[in-house]
Amino acid sequence: MMLSPFELSFQEHVLKGDCYPDSCDTLVMHGAGQSSRARFVKLRQALFSRGVSSAAFDFMGHGETGGQLSESSLAHREAQALAVIKTINMKSTRLIGSSMSAYTAIKLTALIEVQQLVLLVPGIYTPAARNVRFGPVFSNIIRVENSWYDSDAFDTLQQFKGDIVIVAAEQDQVIPLPLVERLYAAASQAQSRVLSIIPNASHLNLFPTQQDFEQTLDVICGGKEG
Repeated sequence: MMLSPFELSFQEHVLKGDCYPDSCDTLVMHGAGQSSRARFVKLRQALFSRGVSSAAFDFMGHGETGGQLSESSLAHREAQALAVIKTINMKSTRLIGSSMSAYTAIKLTALIEVQQLVLLVPGIYTPAARNVRFGPVFSNIIRVENSWYDSDAFDTLQQFKGDIVIVAAEQDQVIPLPLVERLYAAASQAQSRVLSIIPNASHLNLFPTQQDFEQTLDVICGGKEG
């Protein structure tokens, strides 16, 4: 099925994205760096084949949306995502956040009702970085060893009552395993929780095999972890 493109005026920019027509129930959010929604075409197509209709957009400074990263921040990304959710009128809410957007997804659970939270190679951040524009100052803050340890993401997750799926990479050189384990522990009030650590996977190659990919889809769509 063809995707329907959408545009959303946001402050002085135009956020560009697309969604499957009819009932959209999932928002997929990409990470930082050179990432964009294009990175998740395969995942979204596979989810759609299992009955999960999704939307995705390019954050400011990325993909078709363009603009300068230096005009955005973690707090700004939250506002962008919330604006998209309201605009496309999602029927129910599943959030899939990858890397930096895992933090965005977690923060959104305090603002809207989220039924399922899916965090892929999740990055989280100290509150000191939340309102700092992306650039050298932001990078210096988050590069301090264990800067994530006082993240407000943990307190937010302690209040989450939906289903949570955390997918980590065994050989992730960006996201340390103690961070992932602490996220899982923080989600103690979740209706259900799954932590899947994919063998031989890395931060940029989360699914080394098709079996890894299919098993993750099973977990997201309510199946058993492989």
